[in-house]
Amino acid sequence: MPERTQLTAIIITQDEPFVVPVLLDGLLAEKADRFVAIYIADDPRAEGKLAALRRWAGVLGPISFIRYCLRYLAAKLSGAGPAKVAKAYGVEVERLSDINAPEFIARLRRLGIDLVISVACPQIFRKELLALPPMGCINVHSGPLPRYRGMLPTFWVLYEHELETAVTVHYMNERLDDGPIILQEAVPIRAGETQANLMRRCKAIGARLLSQTIDLLEMGEAHTQANPREEATYYSFPTPEEAREFRRTGGRWL
Repeated sequence: MPERTQLTAIIITQDEPFVVPVLLDGLLAEKADRFVAIYIADDPRAEGKLAALRRWAGVLGPISFIRYCLRYLAAKLSGAGPAKVAKAYGVEVERLSDINAPEFIARLRRLGIDLVISVACPQIFRKELLALPPMGCINVHSGPLPRYRGMLPTFWVLYEHELETAVTVHYMNERLDDGPIILQEAVPIRAGETQANLMRRCKAIGARLLSQTIDLLEMGEAHTQANPREEATYYSFPTPEEAREFRRTGGRWL
């Protein structure tokens, strides 16, 4: 057995109450002692809450939008989110306005962080942050890279009527979802599965794959496979027209 040295890591994520806590709970249940802190990054998009509500209303449709709003309100009233999970495992949690700020980079350098993990982080990792941890920055993506790069891969695989998707853990670089793949696991899509349910399942699998990745990194056995750009497909936030087509062909968000 190779000699194993326990690493120290941080997670950078967003303040989301439904699926991010699923992943964090699964990961911290196995590896809480590896984490110095969890940072909740502010979303840099300046659209505001009203604009975001309009954007989601345009894709969810009236019934799903009302259901989503009620679920979101209940989750917020219960305190659900990354901070609640972090505190349950005794991991420090802090809000962060700019993940690339020089003072934050300097703080991580002082802490001697080995690994940075992105879990649905709403900000772009710049060169200095990517180069800082000796074991790299890694991301977990709920899609079968190199295909389905970008936003909402669990929506797009359902939209395209795929029979399976995948969860991918990969190294990060300055391109979106572009770095070498460490682990990837196929995820069969169930008949009639909703986007919300598929996303939760993918996040639970992502927690397990991240835990396995930490094991591989600590043992020096984190081998990679290619994530070819020439095979990549990219997706962004769906338009109202695409969302209507999704619903017309039997797709369901919730």
